[in-house]
Amino acid sequence: MLKKALSIALLSIPFMAYAQENPIVVNKGSCNKVVHTTQPFILVLNSGDNLLESITQCARDAKLTSASISGLGQLHNPTLAYFTSNPQDKPTLTTMKGYYELASLNGNITNNENQYYTHAHAVLADKKFHGIAGHVNDAEVGLTAEITIVPFAAPVQRTVDPKTGFGPIVH
Repeated sequence: MLKKALSIALLSIPFMAYAQENPIVVNKGSCNKVVHTTQPFILVLNSGDNLLESITQCARDAKLTSASISGLGQLHNPTLAYFTSNPQDKPTLTTMKGYYELASLNGNITNNENQYYTHAHAVLADKKFHGIAGHVNDAEVGLTAEITIVPFAAPVQRTVDPKTGFGPIVH
């Protein structure tokens, strides 16, 4: 019993490190309140906001070096991309008309020489609970979206690979 309690206590240490008495919540117009923060915060987006542009602008306003993102909410007319492994192929873009549950959003924000890039993948569901997943190319927020942003203390760099045309993380 003591071993189980100790295991649970040790597993909760990382969570407690992020827990705050007063969590930081911002909207796309108040991200300058968290300039250079290394503390996680929640970006709340409203109906009509562009998902990726809003996340990227918030990172720029907060002067983040890089960050991990996750989120949930609702999207309207999202466009997802599918990339093949052939660098000569153009991505397949598919726009889903209507409103979709944003069941999961995962990704990161990088900043190379003050050029911010938000890379995100999403799992979406329609009103019949049918799921679709892919790289988020474009999306408008439906009712709301809540994006948890976990800043990194050090920058994460991307560079374009001349062979593939993609910009993978290099360090």
